[in-house]
Amino acid sequence: MGSYTRLRMNIFVVYCCVLLAIGASAAEDQISASRRSLAAADLKPCLSTAKARTAYPGSQEYENARIVFQLRNRYAPAAFVFPTTVAQVQNAIACSIKAGVGIAPRGGGHSFEDYSLGGRDGVLVVDMAGFTGFSYDRTTQTAVVGAGWRLGPLYLALWNAGKVTIPAGNCVSVGIAGHALGGGWGFSSRKFGLVADNILEAQVVLANGTVVTANKSKNPDLYFALRGAGANSFGIVTQFKFQVHDVSFPVTHFKYTWTTKSQQFQNFKAFQTWGVNVPAEISASFYLDPFGNSNIEGTYLGPKSKLAPLLTTFLQNAARPASTSVEELNWIQLILVNAGKPSNTDPNYLKLQGFQLPTNTFKAKSIFVNAPGLSDAGVNAMIKAMNGGPTQKAYFLYDLFGKQSAINQVPRSATSFVHRSSLFTIQAVAYWGNNAGEAAGDTAYINNYYQSVRPYATSEAYQNYIDRDMPLSAYYGSNLGALITDKKKWDPKNVFNFPQSIPLK
Repeated sequence: MGSYTRLRMNIFVVYCCVLLAIGASAAEDQISASRRSLAAADLKPCLSTAKARTAYPGSQEYENARIVFQLRNRYAPAAFVFPTTVAQVQNAIACSIKAGVGIAPRGGGHSFEDYSLGGRDGVLVVDMAGFTGFSYDRTTQTAVVGAGWRLGPLYLALWNAGKVTIPAGNCVSVGIAGHALGGGWGFSSRKFGLVADNILEAQVVLANGTVVTANKSKNPDLYFALRGAGANSFGIVTQFKFQVHDVSFPVTHFKYTWTTKSQQFQNFKAFQTWGVNVPAEISASFYLDPFGNSNIEGTYLGPKSKLAPLLTTFLQNAARPASTSVEELNWIQLILVNAGKPSNTDPNYLKLQGFQLPTNTFKAKSIFVNAPGLSDAGVNAMIKAMNGGPTQKAYFLYDLFGKQSAINQVPRSATSFVHRSSLFTIQAVAYWGNNAGEAAGDTAYINNYYQSVRPYATSEAYQNYIDRDMPLSAYYGSNLGALITDKKKWDPKNVFNFPQSIPLK
């Protein structure tokens, strides 16, 4: 279950897991290990019939496969399977049911709650990295894409095929499947919509092994459910058909940075006032942290020469920036810059060959804010909470939606992504790397930030920034009832489940 995220590369610290083998905890670990061993023994003969690559506890391949973006939980699956065909996915589902273990598909492994490892110990993880089929139809401006692609390689493939794109996120190691099925916001989404809005069709393997197509005319209820709530609640998606968009023209990346804490209120107010009516050709994100930094970074789908008038309202109301960067690029250079690379980087970097997944331990929450934005009291409460914690290892991102965006032109009931009236969404993150003693304080800090902002915002949260403490109503709102009905139809035995999956009732 992947999700769009931009943890900056310089904050990543590999987490060293420390196990305290004392008393009941050690006994529980031994019981859990015993159960995993029994589950693996049941799975092995069944999975072997399909001849997909597998990894079981006790092997280095298994330990390598357990490495995911969020290392806070470190769940231990019963086994990993790496299918390359639909038949092997069908076999994996059948084997998990036969062995009585849970099943979890994995794309990029970026779930904020480790749901790509199942959200608990002892599941069969179906790693979809082998599904890299790709085709592009220039006439219809569509692309058929396997569920195993990560964003970086997919951006490059689309660019090379026809200088086209999908409006996905900036973190190039994120998997397309989880990202798209949960919504998928990126630096062209205000013009082209969310990635979920650009899914024209999906191929899905159901719990009973049936392979179905979901689109506007075939299984439209499943099509509705997948576009916003499709990550491991209804089946395993093996392939997408996307609407793609021409990006052959010049585009512009801009970034304005401030380093003075006293300017944060003014700059944030300027951002949200400007964001209400900014044209859809601009997508942007505002950044705050407890060090006193703030910045606005974004993309203009047009040449540098036409950008300045579109930023006038913001820059007139913000403080004078400490630094400014405005650079006209082609689309693939923009992807590299958004990924933290210089614009002259070899585009083949996006193939992610030899790439090591960045990891960290963190707590995150999200919340949507509607226009006209936070009141002055709300902004003050937000900044006070941000600057009043036990850590400075935190950041806060405000991703712009706004009434001019294509995102908010879609009715709330058209897809399971219900958040269609927002000005921006907030992503709040505190991270502690291998300093496990900081976990409780940092978690309380993020929870306090959320509680401080909540009275001035909505009750909605972004499912791609999943947080185990949030109710499902925050993610699906008025669409939750329809999703439960769809769950009863498409997965009546609740084969596909995780701690925050769509329930049967």
